[in-house]
Amino acid sequence: MAGVAASHQSTIKAVNKKRVIRALWENSPVSRTGLARLTGLNKATITNLIGEIEADGMIRNVGQQHGPGAGRNANLIMLNERYGVCAAITVRTREFTVSIGNIFAETLWERKLCHTPADNPMDVLERTAALLHEGIAACSAVSSRLLGICIGAGSLVRHPDDMIYAMHSTLKWYNVPLGEFFRSRFAVPIRVDTGSNFAMLGEVYFGSAKGVSNALFITSGLGIGGSLLIDGQIYRGANGFAGDIGHFSIDPNGPLCPCGNRGCWEIMGSALALAPDLPLDEAIRRAEQGDVGCIGQFSRIGQNLGRGIANLIRVLNPERVIIGGDIVLAGKWVMNPCRTELQTRLWPFVWERTELQFSTLGNRSILFGCYAGVLEPLFTP
Repeated sequence: MAGVAASHQSTIKAVNKKRVIRALWENSPVSRTGLARLTGLNKATITNLIGEIEADGMIRNVGQQHGPGAGRNANLIMLNERYGVCAAITVRTREFTVSIGNIFAETLWERKLCHTPADNPMDVLERTAALLHEGIAACSAVSSRLLGICIGAGSLVRHPDDMIYAMHSTLKWYNVPLGEFFRSRFAVPIRVDTGSNFAMLGEVYFGSAKGVSNALFITSGLGIGGSLLIDGQIYRGANGFAGDIGHFSIDPNGPLCPCGNRGCWEIMGSALALAPDLPLDEAIRRAEQGDVGCIGQFSRIGQNLGRGIANLIRVLNPERVIIGGDIVLAGKWVMNPCRTELQTRLWPFVWERTELQFSTLGNRSILFGCYAGVLEPLFTP
């Protein structure tokens, strides 16, 4: 019985320690009294846990806060931003982005690696690993401790082996051992998931899904992906393929998709619907100048986004739908047609109770989600 009790006490202590670390992460700088108030723990427990966390090198003192009136000054502490760095790799159809952030998810270094359909996938991964080593070295003045790597892939990611099962479009990558490759080269925790799932995680910690239990995230750029938050947990399905929503058809007579089907949502509701020789940034520039053709193309993208989102709302009934990805850069021409389509297609009762908004993180949700994925083990039981 004594052993069981000791084990129970150890578990409670570990959970409380993570609560304190999370409170520090979200509220630095803060006093010990403030931590007691935020966590509900008594001051003695806070003092003991702060001693342990400080011994781990995770805390630094930052001065004093003057108390009210003639009250005692409170010593302020915060998480040590030099405790470690986190790495994020975003895998996209035409480029990989490698980012290094600090413990507060502030980007310290970032580079892009462009690639072509002719490049061997393993060669691209080798170049990415070299770029990651460069980034880690560049940030060594902040910290030489790499806390982990999160890789968000714009593709189907098979669990549990973290393999790019299929990346359609012009790349046609299949069965690329993403997780295995990076684990063989970096001896740190590595987490691989779809870009959409990391985007949802970014929204949960930093953006529009904070405090929401049931949400749907739609990323629209050079394709469409999705992520579903159910009772506060990201739903991945049996093999990690949940959220592959870009390839359900919204028009059986629509344009041919690279996947081989017609009228796929992503070929009609993302930047892929723009004229072939019109990049998204150029289309936005022209729309800003009043180009009616470009504005019309964005309007049709918004309508088609609405058609697909309406189907998902009918099935999933989320509290909030968040649209992210590069298409948010064209939001002023996309959102109103999208809303109009939803209002037309949904029951009024459902429409009135479903929030629709663009991501407050813009097109950086995946990056913030990757940072959160590295940092989460520090404060999640």
